[in-house]
Amino acid sequence: MIRWGKTNAGDVSRRRFLTVAAVAGGTMALSGCAWTPRNATEQHSGASSSQASAESSASSGRMSEMAAAPAVNDGLALIRGGSFTMGSPADEPWRSDDEVAHDVTINDFFLDPMEVSQIKYNALMGRGGGLDGVPVTDVTWYDAIAYCNALSAEAGLAPAYGINGQVVSWDLAANGYRLPTEAEWE
Repeated sequence: MIRWGKTNAGDVSRRRFLTVAAVAGGTMALSGCAWTPRNATEQHSGASSSQASAESSASSGRMSEMAAAPAVNDGLALIRGGSFTMGSPADEPWRSDDEVAHDVTINDFFLDPMEVSQIKYNALMGRGGGLDGVPVTDVTWYDAIAYCNALSAEAGLAPAYGINGQVVSWDLAANGYRLPTEAEWE
């Protein structure tokens, strides 16, 4: 479920991201943070799913807006955008029906090259212990989005997610931390 929001013209508020890397066993490890302007767009062609629409609305932005944000100098790495074919060729063995190849364009964005440490995650989420410099692991997708919202609240930003049990909505107008889209992760 995606709750679509509008952005104001000229709005250069930063949208922050929390990236996620999957690990064995169906659990996740949290890895880094990134940002791009809130009114950014990503372009898809040949995609018809609502996921592609969500990705299209969230990812890329104008580099000039990013460069105009002098407050962002906290170790984030610039990830150069570009175009690529996302999905699999129709003749690829063991191809799933949800892997339809389509073109995606993503503009530049910034990404934190460091994983979220156990200490940082546990402190923010009210848990004790953990090791500094060791990435947090064994968290679910729901844990990851709850962390994004907690990080947003701590920074005084609007949370990107509405959470009602297992129903999650994504407020595209929010300026808080969020997980990257599938295309951004690629």
